[in-house]
Amino acid sequence: MVNNEIELIRTVDMEKKDALVRRLVNAGISYLEKWEKVPFFRRHEYNGAKEVCVVFINDNQRELAQSILEDIEGSAEVPERRQKIKALKDQET
Repeated sequence: MVNNEIELIRTVDMEKKDALVRRLVNAGISYLEKWEKVPFFRRHEYNGAKEVCVVFINDNQRELAQSILEDIEGSAEVPERRQKIKALKDQET
């Protein structure tokens, strides 16, 4: 992209995207949200979604934006990890 914009995240999870955008705005980080069509044979990578949201930020704000993203992903992934671990343990028994 132009103007030192870098891709921060590519997602189809709208809750995650909305939380990220809200936190970026609160931190004063400018962003660009772009929607891209997903080719038919790559849709399995995005759980069958036809479009994916790509969020770009300025490279100068990368560290703060990545820490915000890690915080959001960390808080969202903890219950999912517990469910996956529980499912694996259930399969073993």
